[in-house]
Amino acid sequence: MADRASLYLVMTLALLGAEEGVAFARKVGADFSDCDLKSLKASSVRMDYDPVTRSLLPKAISQFYQEAGFEALEEPDSLVTMFAFMAQLARQGGIDSLKIQHRFLRVHLIPTLAYAVEVCKGLKPFLQIVSEDADDLKQILTKK
Repeated sequence: MADRASLYLVMTLALLGAEEGVAFARKVGADFSDCDLKSLKASSVRMDYDPVTRSLLPKAISQFYQEAGFEALEEPDSLVTMFAFMAQLARQGGIDSLKIQHRFLRVHLIPTLAYAVEVCKGLKPFLQIVSEDADDLKQILTKK
């Protein structure tokens, strides 16, 4: 589990522009130097929802965080906060944590990333990594 936590942490650092994260992003082929990452929030990019529902996403995601004992320091629906949340969750062991992680990935992070990639193509490698992680979690959960 520590490897997954490190993975999400380094992706968080990349989105924040920290040196270690940027080096990782380059290594996996991610380049979002031309993107306004602060504008890439679920409430802005999730076109699978109508405007009213999109406006409610920060509150819904905040509730998800609260239930898991996570305090968001930034906007709850920002990609940075979502990746930081996954980094914290991935440190926890146990089937319940894995279920929460899988649900968060499928319901919030992956759809937000998928729409964010339309605005910032350089995020595509992160979407691929996160999607593969969700698939791996699903396989683990179906075996238990």
